[in-house]
Amino acid sequence: MESREELIISEIKKNPGIRFREVMEKINLSNGVLSYYVRKLENNGIIRTKRTTRVSRFFINDMTEEESKVVSRLRQTTPKAILVTLLENDRLEFQKIVSNVGKANSTVSFYLSKLVNDEIVSYKKVDLKKNYFVVEKKRIANLITEYHPDVVENASDNLADIMSSL
Repeated sequence: MESREELIISEIKKNPGIRFREVMEKINLSNGVLSYYVRKLENNGIIRTKRTTRVSRFFINDMTEEESKVVSRLRQTTPKAILVTLLENDRLEFQKIVSNVGKANSTVSFYLSKLVNDEIVSYKKVDLKKNYFVVEKKRIANLITEYHPDVVENASDNLADIMSSL
């Protein structure tokens, strides 16, 4: 039987970027018990916690900060949809991203600016319009394949071809 520490580490390895509440529910630990073990694992350098104003996400320490950013965004529906859209299409204007993602302009704009700030997505101006693209296609594709294989299974043939060619 696995110890509580091993269960927590295993869950974080399987689901990098997982939130506190998700870990609690998946391995059936109370808030206080999980807090104790998380603090212990952090102090021992096994896991790290990325805290924002609204959420704490857990990662195994061997994941780079850049990978952590990407994986965190992939756990969110809209950023994941934006990244898949941009992987399927080399460069897209904002309105094409909006139509592919199927969300409001403001929602896409909000998450697209986060992806640009995280240096996951960039853009080039062409005829006064921004054309967005994924900065490191291969790295993003590998992270999607490793941590979100469901995206590849549910995506179009075009994305599957892109993933296999990288």
